[in-house]
Amino acid sequence: MKIRTVAFIAALVTSAWMGSAALAQGFVFGTSEPKADAPAPASTNSAGRNAKVESAQRLLARMGLFREAPSGNLTPATLEAIRAFSAQHGLAPTNQVTDALLNAIRKVIWQTQNWSGGNYKGREKLVDAAGLREAQILLGKLGYNAGPLDGTFGPQTQVATEAFQESQAVSVDGLITATVLMNLRRAVNGVGSSAKDTVRVLNWPDYIEPSVLQDFEKEFKVRVVYDIFSSNDDLQAKLRGSGTPYDVVFPTANAVPAMAAKGLLGKLDKASLKNIANIDPRVDATLRTWDKDGAYSLPYMWYTVGIAWNPKLTARAYPGRDMDSLTNVFDPEVAKRFQSCGIGLEDSASDIVPLAAMAGGQRKWDGKNSTAAAAQVLERLVGIVKIIPTDQYIEALATGKICVAIGFSGDAVQAQAKARGSVEYRVPSDGGLLAIDAMAIPANAKNKREAHLFIDYLMRPQVIAKISNTVGYANANSKAGEFMSDSIKSNPAVVPTTTSLSRSMPIPILSEQDQQEIARIWAKFAK
Repeated sequence: MKIRTVAFIAALVTSAWMGSAALAQGFVFGTSEPKADAPAPASTNSAGRNAKVESAQRLLARMGLFREAPSGNLTPATLEAIRAFSAQHGLAPTNQVTDALLNAIRKVIWQTQNWSGGNYKGREKLVDAAGLREAQILLGKLGYNAGPLDGTFGPQTQVATEAFQESQAVSVDGLITATVLMNLRRAVNGVGSSAKDTVRVLNWPDYIEPSVLQDFEKEFKVRVVYDIFSSNDDLQAKLRGSGTPYDVVFPTANAVPAMAAKGLLGKLDKASLKNIANIDPRVDATLRTWDKDGAYSLPYMWYTVGIAWNPKLTARAYPGRDMDSLTNVFDPEVAKRFQSCGIGLEDSASDIVPLAAMAGGQRKWDGKNSTAAAAQVLERLVGIVKIIPTDQYIEALATGKICVAIGFSGDAVQAQAKARGSVEYRVPSDGGLLAIDAMAIPANAKNKREAHLFIDYLMRPQVIAKISNTVGYANANSKAGEFMSDSIKSNPAVVPTTTSLSRSMPIPILSEQDQQEIARIWAKFAK
């Protein structure tokens, strides 16, 4: 699956920066503008580094204008980067890092690097102002100077956050996301210095119940370092490029064969897993569609790719229409009937293109013929059906901005929660996709004993049920049902009927050529 987002994080950022004086909802960049272009005050952290200078250096580095390690000192390279930025954006030359300069740099970053949607890289949502203030307090308890405890995102908060992320050897972006706040809470309240060992976990955004990590730490005295990735490609890049190896990862199962072939995954020691008997044999058998011998992976969560709709809106647009069919989106004549209330595809080409191929008559994926069929289907939808960014999909469904769309079952469940039931989801009567997210151990993992311990812990029925209740996805544990909430386990969007599942094809293994062709088709459709 491309992205994970959870509807249970309140007051998330959704608005773009609207001019230099406007502020993002809930995630505020400083207080008021300074009355004069005064030099930054001599605020320094414990290492004697000027926080605003260091913040400017880090931001300018993201833009490719600064290539030294951030020092917090106004070096010649820093001044040159400031001059280059000012010239590019029509600002008056300056030899100081002022509030006005920082605001200007932040505005450019905000507009060009996807912060405007409340996200960065992995598209994980930023916390609200209350969460930001809590993060500032926690950073202080850990010895990082986060600036005023006011719930606003200033230079000192960013620098402190980056320093904390660097200390954890996780992805560094300086933003306060749900994952960062979760990690800060555990750093302050978790096992801490009493930990005997460490396990480094790399997962999709918003795909864990935070208390599970803290409970694991307390029971086993093993510190969990938790990081996120945004796609299977991003996961592979992190495994290749990380200075400190990860110990447990969660790839989509159809990516496992290629990752194993590239030497990125190691074989599991299944004999050491006491709870492996809890895995549902039906889900495990499906997993072997991709990992044939089951040597490299075990199932974590599973989901379908199907159709979601708002019954009130679709009934107005097309009275009497049955909605559980791919034709509602992929047939242009039918799709036009829903255009007025919003019709879309979730922005995940590797999931949507195979469904388009099915709608085009290719029931079984065979590469060239399937991509050609999908291309023909999508070409007829240009100007009718729009792509919905994954981080906006849940909100768009929940608020009625779109009335029908094809996307992930878990996202539909979360839209249902936000919309109090006014969203329906089904595996299409003419076919859907079935996918599994797996648990695996990288080949270069340094803490393999702890990795197996962590995976075994997640296979406890009570533990995985707690995760399912939070993230809205079906787990692969045959004994977890009694611990799951009725609203989750009885929801056909989470656990489809046997008949529905019989109509779902396993998401295909995509060759490098398939992936390139899918990317080309999607880019053309998205124009």
